[in-house]
Amino acid sequence: MARGEPSPADVELIGRLAVLGITVSVAQLERWRGLGLLSRHARVWLGRGRGSVSVLSEETVAVAAVLGRYARAGRDVRWTVIAWYAEAERPLAPGQLAVPEPPWPAVREALVWAMRRSTAQRLVESAWTAAGAGENEQDAFYTKAGRVVGRGHAGPAHPEVMRRVLEHPDADLDQGEDRRRRRGAVSMVAAAAMGAGEVGGERLIDALATLMPGLDWTDVAAKARQAEETGELDGWIRAGAVDPLALLQTAGPKEMAAARHAATVLAGIGGLYLMHGLGMPDNPALARLRALLEESGLSLIAAQMVSLMINPSGVVHALTMCLAPEIRALAGWLESVLADQGRHRQRLLRLPDAEEEGPEAFMHAWIGHLHQLTDQARARRTGTAEDADRVRPSTQAPTKTELAGSTEQGQ
Repeated sequence: MARGEPSPADVELIGRLAVLGITVSVAQLERWRGLGLLSRHARVWLGRGRGSVSVLSEETVAVAAVLGRYARAGRDVRWTVIAWYAEAERPLAPGQLAVPEPPWPAVREALVWAMRRSTAQRLVESAWTAAGAGENEQDAFYTKAGRVVGRGHAGPAHPEVMRRVLEHPDADLDQGEDRRRRRGAVSMVAAAAMGAGEVGGERLIDALATLMPGLDWTDVAAKARQAEETGELDGWIRAGAVDPLALLQTAGPKEMAAARHAATVLAGIGGLYLMHGLGMPDNPALARLRALLEESGLSLIAAQMVSLMINPSGVVHALTMCLAPEIRALAGWLESVLADQGRHRQRLLRLPDAEEEGPEAFMHAWIGHLHQLTDQARARRTGTAEDADRVRPSTQAPTKTELAGSTEQGQ
């Protein structure tokens, strides 16, 4: 075999990946091996002086597939490692081998590197610099925070709001929700770095209520006012208590794997939560799951996990959030709720009183619902109000009586 010619195992590997729609080159395979991300092929001796041949393993195919799917020209390979880590221990498709774990040193390096260069970490460090400094430095922090937090979307709208817009495009919307979330995020960073007294009790509670809706903050607000009067409010959130980079640097492989599992669970449940706003058919099991998530006060976090776990730049933030014991506990609790519903045969993708069951029937009902909404909107645009009134979605949310019955069965 001439120097530089791919081995038969590499030729087979490239062919296997091509069948999956993944294109890789011999140079890429060698680069990944040089970085310690892809193992070299095992060799089998043929005996009787016939030499040896390289043998392709299924694990190598799984690793090369995930690397090939996320590798991009000009993209730092550390982003690829983060995307690989997010998928590890899960099969690419039913019946296939689960994606092996990437080397832990590479994972740790990639996560720390990504967090160090993130705008979130820079914002925290800017707040530390402003802590204890003069008004000019603090004003500079708020100016920078406004620019950073003002970029992009602050988070998904509430599913009921999304559903109302979908079913009634002319419905009035609260335009201030996005702005309140941004302001709340800045307040929490300032309180964590400069002390809760920097933002004041009222503003702190407003930020908490905005970022963790569904909880009753009345008692906490009263205690905040009392702490403000006695000069003890600063102790509520110690300066420097939030340090995403430090969390990643001290987390070990087991702790990070637990955070990954929690993030995956929350992203899945958050997806179901948000899909309600996109017209997904409803049933008592889904309604109960949404109600429990909102009662926890952390529905916004679960909803944000959906978009965070899609992109490598978001994965690092999702994993850091799930290093907090409270977030892991939320994921564990919701996972137990799903298991409990399974034991009581309350299938999430099951339509009430449907003649057919299963994901396919559920999807057909969803598509049918969206078609009805489209017909309804078209009728409104053409001015045929009577036609619009006759076109009604066929998959409405369950009644309170149905939801109560579902909750009793689940207990």
